[in-house]
Amino acid sequence: MTQKYVPSPRYQTKLYVMITLIALTIQVGIAILFGLISLDGDNGPRTGLTVFIVLTGLNAVWWVPLMLWSGPYYRSLAYEIGDEQVIVRQGVLTRAVKHVPYRTVTNITVKRGVLDRWLGLGTLEIQTAGISGNQQAEQSLAGLPDADEVYERVAGQLRRFRGGMAPTQAEAEALSGTDETLAALLAEVRAIRKALEKSE
Repeated sequence: MTQKYVPSPRYQTKLYVMITLIALTIQVGIAILFGLISLDGDNGPRTGLTVFIVLTGLNAVWWVPLMLWSGPYYRSLAYEIGDEQVIVRQGVLTRAVKHVPYRTVTNITVKRGVLDRWLGLGTLEIQTAGISGNQQAEQSLAGLPDADEVYERVAGQLRRFRGGMAPTQAEAEALSGTDETLAALLAEVRAIRKALEKSE
């Protein structure tokens, strides 16, 4: 049975706060620059004011669109926990649907930053085995008010999925990824050993 989740409205607040904090940090830098330029002789204050106005305008040029984009982006997010996979839907202009099959999942974790803890949110990160054997965050389910509950649901589905695998399927999974690399290395070592024995 598929369970559907959406981010909390507080996640939209988090997006607004993050974007505004970045803009304010840039604005503080602009104010410091204005102060430094204003200290320079007779034309300093006028030049400093011009620089301040221009840079503040440029700061607003990216801040306003991002604030307007945050709402539609937040509303585009939807998560589904199914029997065989997790599905994440997102995107405003380009709609993306990401499927993460349980057979590829290597780890799941719940992360909470400072803003997350303040707003009572969490992010479930799903890691999968990459082609090179390295683990990476394949998908994130952000803005969850009940991240621990979603974690338990995904963990339960993983246990159920892996417990239901037939031995032949489990063996096939074990031979994928890094095990294939090890098998190739073993074959190479055996070939070198045979070559050395022949040369003796």
